[in-house]
Amino acid sequence: MRFSSSDRQINVNRLEALTDGVFSIAITLLVLTIRIPEPGEIVSQSELIKYILSLDFELFSYCISFFVVGSLWISGNKRMKFLRKTDDLHLWLSLLNLLFITLIPLTTSLLSDYGDFEFVELLFHGNILMLEIIALIEWEYLIRNTDLVQEEVLSKLDIRNIRKKNFFSVFVPILGMVISIFTSAWSNLVYLLLFFRSLIIRY
Repeated sequence: MRFSSSDRQINVNRLEALTDGVFSIAITLLVLTIRIPEPGEIVSQSELIKYILSLDFELFSYCISFFVVGSLWISGNKRMKFLRKTDDLHLWLSLLNLLFITLIPLTTSLLSDYGDFEFVELLFHGNILMLEIIALIEWEYLIRNTDLVQEEVLSKLDIRNIRKKNFFSVFVPILGMVISIFTSAWSNLVYLLLFFRSLIIRY
């Protein structure tokens, strides 16, 4: 039995529901990368305050990862916004994206515990780099396959600006990888550049 192309189309709402579910779980798991002392391990309020203050790097890693996941979710929502339907290749790109999203809690946990190791920093940046590359490919695929998108929405998009943002987002984790070679700690500060992405790419 042969199926027409319309028979193979996947409901966009189902893809969106799956994506939102994976992102919400990944964001929730991120907070588990911050270790809470076992009962009896801390016996006074002063010790608890001292312990919390010692979590500066762990809390910073959590906040950076939360922000990166959030920015990827926003970017994904923008792609979903003008999606009319999907096909097999786009679906696999979306699943590949979710694969690396689920790895972020793991790489963040390693970063919190072994942030002084160059390999762990490279692993974290590599995780983000793969996500940004997949996002860039997915955007390009949708732009080139106009049958998958809503024409009225596509016509309003600034394609040049989107491409500049995507390439800038790919550049950021690469910069982080380069910095981590010289100093393994705090190289994830580069992701603060994403706050100023729209301002930077104007020039």
